[in-house]
Amino acid sequence: MKRSRLYFTIQQFSLMVCFFLLSVNGIYAQSYKAAFKDDMCHCIEQENLKRRLTENTYKTCFRETLTKYAAQIDAQIVEEDPNQKFYKGQLARKELVLALEYELIYSCNTYFEFLESLRVSKMLIAREHAKETDLEAYNQQVALTPNSISYFMRAQLQFKLGNLQEAAADINRSLDVNPYKANVKSTRNELLLLAWIYEEQNKFTDAIAIYDQLYSGDFDTKIAVLRALAHKKSGGTSASVPNVIKTNESTNDNKNSARGRRSATRTVKTKVTSDQVIEKKKDTSSLKKLFKIDNKKGN
Repeated sequence: MKRSRLYFTIQQFSLMVCFFLLSVNGIYAQSYKAAFKDDMCHCIEQENLKRRLTENTYKTCFRETLTKYAAQIDAQIVEEDPNQKFYKGQLARKELVLALEYELIYSCNTYFEFLESLRVSKMLIAREHAKETDLEAYNQQVALTPNSISYFMRAQLQFKLGNLQEAAADINRSLDVNPYKANVKSTRNELLLLAWIYEEQNKFTDAIAIYDQLYSGDFDTKIAVLRALAHKKSGGTSASVPNVIKTNESTNDNKNSARGRRSATRTVKTKVTSDQVIEKKKDTSSLKKLFKIDNKKGN
């Protein structure tokens, strides 16, 4: 009886230790990511003081910050197989560089203001080249062939001319006559422009709803960034980061974890399918481009 009680007590203690270690590990991971974000923001702020920010500033600061946290990222990966550990490490870096691209919008005002000014600049340049006289030609095109393409082309010109209501009306007509309107991928450009119009009209809730509809998962960072910008302008904070983005990321994480478990059970001599080889090449090649790694230099 005493032995069974002792065994039960030891078992309880072991479980408590496991839960404690898991919780500490989770807190540790969160704390390093928060610190990573702070250092990234500091780097962007320093770059802004020294020179005009460009679209490459984010990548530059990520590379600089990563050197400080690389060991902590790898420490989170529990994997005996060195090949699997390297692969999971590359995935962790890829997830981080893509996630911070929109998460920083909430916590780094310099980064937010830069991205917003970039969009405004592109819009003003487009409006500078738009001509009111071209509108008649587009009106004739719509009269001749009132299809989705004609309406969308006129909507683009109306937007550049600053005629937001007319542009929105044309996009809605374009969507109405589009036989593939149920397919979000087929109407992605139309919906993106409509969301931008809503932002210009301060209809942030409507714009956010479109971004949620468009978000395809699998690290669709363009939509995630646009969604975060609209959300931030509407008064949103990091405490209410898009649920749709969180859901898709957790799904991706589960897929990666399952893939890793399946791969770990194989022997070294097991043949790898062509799909997995292509996937690994994509993951590593994207990081090589980010860190400017040349295979030839290593030989």
